[in-house]
Amino acid sequence: MVLTERIPLVADEAGGLRVEGTRVYLEDLLDAYEGGLSPEEMVLAYPSLNLADVYVVLAWALRHPEEVAAYRARAKRVAQEAEERVRVHFPKALLARLGRA
Repeated sequence: MVLTERIPLVADEAGGLRVEGTRVYLEDLLDAYEGGLSPEEMVLAYPSLNLADVYVVLAWALRHPEEVAAYRARAKRVAQEAEERVRVHFPKALLARLGRA
């Protein structure tokens, strides 16, 4: 008997991976896991999650570290590019006060 389980992750329009049926991104679960939260605590923190889905997503992430690392690197690059596009609209004095000039 061959059992296969579908991974409940869906890509949004920007390429981010969310847990299907929720607004919770893969990186949110990974950050919570790396921060020491158990799957049960994640469901308490994000009530839209299903406990079984959290376990499946975490198991997939642990089995595919290269894919997860590539996804996280791409997400970080996209966020940095977005910040650079927005930065040109902020006054330089404000950026200096924020320490981001």
